[in-house]
Amino acid sequence: MRVIAGTARGTKLECPPGDEVRPTPDMARQALFNILQEVVSGATVLDIFAGVGTVGIEALSRGAARCVFVERSPKHAKFLKRNLERTHFTGRADLLVRDALRCTEGIAGMGHSFDIVFAGPPFPLLREPAGRVALLALLDELADRRLLKPGCVVILQHDARDPIPESTARLRGTDRRRYGRNVFTLYEA
Repeated sequence: MRVIAGTARGTKLECPPGDEVRPTPDMARQALFNILQEVVSGATVLDIFAGVGTVGIEALSRGAARCVFVERSPKHAKFLKRNLERTHFTGRADLLVRDALRCTEGIAGMGHSFDIVFAGPPFPLLREPAGRVALLALLDELADRRLLKPGCVVILQHDARDPIPESTARLRGTDRRRYGRNVFTLYEA
């Protein structure tokens, strides 16, 4: 797994062995950043369920000004920190080691508002109705707390079989793209 483009292009990223982490595949990540190419430069990015940081690091490599990573696993957070060091992005990153579904207060305390929000939860979370409701409520809460800048792009990565709504209480669906098993549903506040 490598950074695809930008200043850290080609840098290999570390990931724990096995299937504990499901990094966004290169093809899907490339397609995502083709969609975001007009907004990523200078953006403040929130990467929820960050894992080892592949999406947020890709955004930083492509010119995002700052990225806040939220990852609940201390083990995965160690890999993420090493990947930030390896790509020389530690000065432009904040890491919140906390359950993503309970992170809004911690994020609000950092004082950032976001141009791009990426949520790549574990696919099983979205298969459970309660998990799906909690995640969509989290995205709405980010909007309620005014953590999303006007025109903020919110991307939810999910399995093609997951019943994800086109809109939420605070977010309007703008696009949906499928790349194999991975689907990106895009919202705007």
